[in-house]
Amino acid sequence: MGGRLQAQTRWEGVTARADLGLWYDSAVQFGLLEAVAETDLGDFVLSLGKRHDYSGPWDDTLMGRDGRWGVFARYGPSEIPWLSLEMAYLPHAGLVGGQGFVGASAGIFQLGTFVEIVQMPSGLGEPESSLSLIPRMGLQGREVGLFWQRDRGFWSTASLPLPLGQALAFMLQCPCDSETQAWVEALDKGRFEALLWWNPDWDYLGEDSPFLPEDRFQAWLQEPRKLLIGAAYSWNDGLRLGVDLSRAPVEAVRVYVQLYWR
Repeated sequence: MGGRLQAQTRWEGVTARADLGLWYDSAVQFGLLEAVAETDLGDFVLSLGKRHDYSGPWDDTLMGRDGRWGVFARYGPSEIPWLSLEMAYLPHAGLVGGQGFVGASAGIFQLGTFVEIVQMPSGLGEPESSLSLIPRMGLQGREVGLFWQRDRGFWSTASLPLPLGQALAFMLQCPCDSETQAWVEALDKGRFEALLWWNPDWDYLGEDSPFLPEDRFQAWLQEPRKLLIGAAYSWNDGLRLGVDLSRAPVEAVRVYVQLYWR
């Protein structure tokens, strides 16, 4: 149960939009899912605020995906419309440090890495600065996406047409009367949505694995850090029926219904 308020405006070449959510999921939760001011400078696009470009299923809420605050820049040369380069700075909570991101996309292919200066213990007991890289890559099509990020594992999303109306028309050997045809057209507005998030523990394959060599691959497959499977049926952007099954780190099932009024 919840609600969303979305607003967008444009002034003096700057586009501003915000997405506010309020929902109940074991407890009342409130959040600004996205809020960004953006300006288009030809081949360059600069934006400031909260976006979900670098989020993932770990940021999902019942009202949508939560974003990250930061400063974002994208360069897309007009001579090569399928190529774009991007940079971002994403501060941590409390503005104590942050991550940078550099990447590129070519068509459906995306490749980049998070960059951060972290403090690591040294042999002398004093912490020393070290460069941490967290690569992220994937494919994002119109209906299917597949990604990998070193600290989050693999995840994939899909949103596919579900032609129940065509199946009904085939069963009834249409052409049909106007009322049945209306049902056929209404049912064809449905879509099937799926989510898979699998984060295996790569240490299980190494020399320091707690498993015997012959058991390591099976443990790597069957005992991940995170395994989440989700499926949903949505109709005409107004109804969504879904179920999420979590296998790790805890076993849980969530069934939900979402109704949208615009």
